[in-house]
Amino acid sequence: MSKQKFTAILLPQDEGGYQVFFPYYPGCITDGDTVEEALANGRDALEGILRAEAKEPEPDPVPSYVLASHVVVSEVDIEVPENLVDPTAIPAANKQTKNRV
Repeated sequence: MSKQKFTAILLPQDEGGYQVFFPYYPGCITDGDTVEEALANGRDALEGILRAEAKEPEPDPVPSYVLASHVVVSEVDIEVPENLVDPTAIPAANKQTKNRV
């Protein structure tokens, strides 16, 4: 086996801990209570996926672009149909305004 670097994205969870996923393997999602634990769990999960793929009769090689040279994170305003909006989810800016007396 050889080592290859992969881009991993970590998202803090509301209930604590972190979710980790790999953009080029979107089905590989796991979590952990700390950054270190989430990354270790992500490593284990992705290595398991790759070992399973290696057993396929004609496996596809891991592409060279699984490590992004840099990652840009931003916010995007998306129009969401009203029937898909969670009425209990109040955006952070609105929470501050609504909680003021």
